[in-house]
Amino acid sequence: MKIFSFLLIFFSASTLFAQNNLGARLTAMGNNSAAVTDVWSLQGNPSGISSIKEITASINYAKYLFSNEVSNQSFAFVVPFKNNFAGISFQRYGFSAYNENKVGFAYAKKFGDKFTTAINLNYHQLKISNYGSSKGFSVDVGLLFQLNKQLILGAFVANPSQQSFDTSEILAKIPTSLNIGASYLASDKVLIATTISKILKESIDVKVGIDYKIVEFFCLRGGLSANPFKQYVGFGVNYQKFFLDFATIYEANLGYARKFYEDVFF
Repeated sequence: MKIFSFLLIFFSASTLFAQNNLGARLTAMGNNSAAVTDVWSLQGNPSGISSIKEITASINYAKYLFSNEVSNQSFAFVVPFKNNFAGISFQRYGFSAYNENKVGFAYAKKFGDKFTTAINLNYHQLKISNYGSSKGFSVDVGLLFQLNKQLILGAFVANPSQQSFDTSEILAKIPTSLNIGASYLASDKVLIATTISKILKESIDVKVGIDYKIVEFFCLRGGLSANPFKQYVGFGVNYQKFFLDFATIYEANLGYARKFYEDVFF
C-alpha cells in the first residue's frame, strides 16, 4: 500500500505542492481563493485575510480515500490590528515514507475600504525515504480590490521568482502560478466566485464556485474546475464563534475523493 500511495502521489501531479490545502470552505467552492476572503486565504491570495475582524485560528484535516495512510494536516492563524493583518500557516501532506511540509508567514495591509496588498513568505521541505530531504523558500504576493459592496476583484502570484529546492537529488519544483479572479455577492445568501489560474508550463485552469447560505447557521457549497476536471461539494455549520466545515473532491482522472474536516475558532 505504501508503494501504491507513493506512486499515485508522484505521478498525479506535474509539480509538487499541487495538494495545497485551502481549507474546507474554499475547497468546496472549487478552490477559488483569488477573490474570496477567508482565513485560509493564507494558502492562496494572502490579501483575503483582510476581512477578518478578530483573532482567528483554524485547523484542518484531509483524508485521501485511495489510501488509509495519505493525509493532510493544516493550521492557519490570523491576527488583525487596525488596517494591518499578520498570519501564519502550516501544512503537512503525505505519509511516513513521503511528506511535504510548508510554513508561511503573511502580512497584509488594507488601504481604505477598497484596496489590500499582501505578501507571504514560505518555507518548503520535502522528505522521501532513501532519497533524503530538500528545502526551499518562496514568496507569494497578492492584491484585492473591492469594486463595490457586491463585487471583489483579486489577483496573486505564487513564487514569481521561480525559486527551487536546494538539492538536485530530488527532482521537484516549487510551482510558479498566476491567478486572477472575482467574487460576486448576488444576495445576502449567495456568493459566486471564479478564478483563472496558470501554473508555469501547464495549461490554464478555470474554476467556478458558489456558497449558498440556506439559513443563518448552515451553508451549502459547490464548485467545478476545468483542467483537470474536478467536482467539489461541501457544507458549513456556524454556531456562535465556532465553525465546522466539510468538503469532498471527485477527480475524474484518478477516480478518488478527498474529505476535508475543519474547525475554526475566534
